[in-house]
Amino acid sequence: MKLALVACFALAASVAHAEECKPIQADLVEVFATEGCNPGLTYCFLGVVDGNHGLRGTTHFRGNSSGTAPSGAPDALPYAGPFEYRTASGNLLMREAGIVPPGVVTAYQKIVEGTGEFAGATGFFFVSGTRAGGVITTKVTGEICLP
Repeated sequence: MKLALVACFALAASVAHAEECKPIQADLVEVFATEGCNPGLTYCFLGVVDGNHGLRGTTHFRGNSSGTAPSGAPDALPYAGPFEYRTASGNLLMREAGIVPPGVVTAYQKIVEGTGEFAGATGFFFVSGTRAGGVITTKVTGEICLP
């Protein structure tokens, strides 16, 4: 009986540690671009990310849907689209949904796929910052969980 109980606790502990989650903090700077976008796109936002836990490299974003401004916030436009983090050790494909009032950017990103070091990753990021003179400067915080 004792042996079975010890085995159950050991199994539960190994399952609990099967996925390791880490807090993400990064700086992200993006610019509007008409060159260097993914094939078939005439424009996109390209960026550089500098963060912890391997989140250092370049980014690519192109919204593929947008909505109308919410009542009472006529200048705040919602949008969504695929966002890519490209690093030397792997890529993260996110689904981003955000809102852009004048001069401000705020978004939520959910991990939908990872490659290399990020294969099998899950998690989410919050992106928040400013937009001025064609440059978007944001902070990225959140959590990445690796198998």
